[in-house]
Amino acid sequence: MSLKQYSKLSKASLIRKIIKTLKKMPKRKLAVLCYNLQKSKLPTFSLIPDTPEHSLMVAQFGEEGYSQMKVKERQKEARRLFKKPRSAKQRANDRRLARMAKARARRKRR
Repeated sequence: MSLKQYSKLSKASLIRKIIKTLKKMPKRKLAVLCYNLQKSKLPTFSLIPDTPEHSLMVAQFGEEGYSQMKVKERQKEARRLFKKPRSAKQRANDRRLARMAKARARRKRR
C-alpha cells in the first residue's frame, strides 16, 4: 500500500494493521526497531553543542574522536540487546564467585 492509501485508513484500522505486522515480525527485527525508535528520541549533542560536558569532551578528544566514542557507546548498547541470556549454570557460577568475593572483602576488613 502507498502512503496515500494508509492516510485514508481510520486510526483504529491503522493500529490493527500495525499490531498485526508487529506480531508477524521476528524478535530480532523488533528489537532493532525498538532500539532505533529509542535512539531517535535521545537528545544528540549536535542539537545542544554548548553544554560544558560537550565542550570539555571535544577539547579532550577532538570533534571526530568524540563522535566515534558516541558510536562505540551505541554499538555496546546494541550488543547488550542481542546478547544471549546466561544459562542457569553460568548464573550459579556468578553467584558463587560473588559470595567468594564478598567473603574475601569481609576477611580483608578484619
